[in-house]
Amino acid sequence: MIKIGAVFVPVTNLEHAIEWYKEKLDLNHVGTWPENKGADFYFTEEKQYLSLVKVEEKQAVEFTANATSKNPYYNFTTVDLEAYHQHLQQKGVKVTEIKDHGPILGFDFYDNDGNVFGVIVDKEEFDGFYQEDGK
Repeated sequence: MIKIGAVFVPVTNLEHAIEWYKEKLDLNHVGTWPENKGADFYFTEEKQYLSLVKVEEKQAVEFTANATSKNPYYNFTTVDLEAYHQHLQQKGVKVTEIKDHGPILGFDFYDNDGNVFGVIVDKEEFDGFYQEDGK
């Protein structure tokens, strides 16, 4: 069995990004890489890692599925979508409105480098909608 060990996020200003992820997302800063080339964080509950990687110019963390739809590469999940949406707004994070996507509800938010991330929850009526074998 495998699981995601870390998600890598490109940032142009590592020092500002470190402070943003600590302050806005309440992530635990584990440490900074040699020569300030990156930094590691973990989410408290599961020690799942998110790593910031210093880059020279902005790079997309989203893709275009069709002419009218862009999707972030990364979705987070939370127990209370509306409360987390409000929490981010109160911290001054740019967020989209909550949208209905069939079996899930979700919204996007942007970090201080313009990287976009999704936050989703399964709707109760669709809990178990997806089977483990993908059928």
